[in-house]
Amino acid sequence: MIMRINLKYTAIAGVVIAVIAFGIAAITGKDGAKKGEMGPEAVVEAFNRAVTAGDWSAAEGLCNTVSMKDYLESHQEAWETLQKEDSSALAIAASILSGAVMEFRKVEKHNDGRAVHYTLEADGHRKERKAVVRKNEEGEWKIEDITDAI
Repeated sequence: MIMRINLKYTAIAGVVIAVIAFGIAAITGKDGAKKGEMGPEAVVEAFNRAVTAGDWSAAEGLCNTVSMKDYLESHQEAWETLQKEDSSALAIAASILSGAVMEFRKVEKHNDGRAVHYTLEADGHRKERKAVVRKNEEGEWKIEDITDAI
């Protein structure tokens, strides 16, 4: 019984850390964004809010590459599996994520896009991340990649 509980909470921690990697934020667009247009930071923030809320189609709409969509799908599958297996575990994870804090460190030019460097912190865990965003043909910022910051 104790072994099963530890494995369950290890799985919860894994999903929480994966979702924390996307983060939660409350920063609005900068970088020359027109009124109503999301800048690089706002796109990263909106993506994180969508992931945290389980709004997978909204999160996917903020991505611009197949690899990001595949990455997002893997997190969605893990989240849905956890929900099916133990909805109380999912509630715990959501509670932890609701207290997460995202801090933007810097935005720098990256080829013809931007690299958004940020820190995520929740439940005593801290993660440095980098999101690469680029404008699409319609002029909207979209996420191309999210990785650990180096």
